[in-house]
Amino acid sequence: MKDREFLLIVTSVILTLIFSNLSLFLKSFASTPFASPEIKQAARQIEIDGFRKSEQDFWSKIKDINFDNLPKEPEISSVQTETKATVEPPKPGNPKKPTPAKKTPPAQPKLTRPYRRFLFIGDSVMFDLGIQLQYSLKKKYNIADTKIDYKVATGLNRIDYYDWYARTRQTLNNYQPDVVIVLFGANDRQNIIDSQGKAWRIMTKEWQKAYQERVERYANLLDSSSVRKVYWVGQSIPNKSSYLKAFYLMNDIYKNASKSSSKIEFISTWDTFGQGGRFVPVVANKSGKRGYVKNNDGLHFTSHGAQIISDLLVDQMVSDKILKAQTKK
Repeated sequence: MKDREFLLIVTSVILTLIFSNLSLFLKSFASTPFASPEIKQAARQIEIDGFRKSEQDFWSKIKDINFDNLPKEPEISSVQTETKATVEPPKPGNPKKPTPAKKTPPAQPKLTRPYRRFLFIGDSVMFDLGIQLQYSLKKKYNIADTKIDYKVATGLNRIDYYDWYARTRQTLNNYQPDVVIVLFGANDRQNIIDSQGKAWRIMTKEWQKAYQERVERYANLLDSSSVRKVYWVGQSIPNKSSYLKAFYLMNDIYKNASKSSSKIEFISTWDTFGQGGRFVPVVANKSGKRGYVKNNDGLHFTSHGAQIISDLLVDQMVSDKILKAQTKK
């Protein structure tokens, strides 16, 4: 009886140990020769599950680490590295190759400020031309900031009657134009008083010298101003012989005065209404339309003649990049 009780007690203890740590028991029993293949497989599975749990616990702890608080290793700056490489002397027999020069980036093109303000200065002939210029600039180039400053029966001869020097300085300061177009001469074919107060008859050498001084003075005024470009329009060939020689001579004076300035350009219109040295009353415009170009006085333009001279000026301004060339639609 006592042996049976002892056996029960031992069996109870063994079962308690087995069920309290079944995984450990299976692992131990699986290593004995009495373990069946099923028991060995069960022990292997328990080992794998334990490994997976340990691995999962490991990565969970890794994720909880705040790497920002960890001490960082000192970084070696690229400047120090380059300095060390530069200071290191070249090895004998192995000359150091020259460092290639850095390429200079290409210069950026300067942006050109557009020409948006135009001023037309002169006598009543300029008024005829200025009206047409205003129309062409507005219609074709959308330029509306233009101004005509004209005075009937004036020029650069009788400055005692009308001082174009003072008037032009005032207009330039107030209006601040980018481009100025000048047309004088129709009223300058008369006797002149020079800077010394002496009077000289028309077309004499003294007259030519005095008038040239007036023109050069006016050109210097424009050249020293803030104006960016000046077009000095020459006289077109007249239909009266009394003006023919004077206008030809005056145009030569205007042309010579413009040569001393980089911003003044002389625009010859002499042959626009002439052929073989003679005035032609009817001329075709750019579109081929023919019409009379001057009024009965032989000096003032008709609207048709003003359009032809205006087109001549506009084409020149396009060539000089004052105006942007129009694309054909």
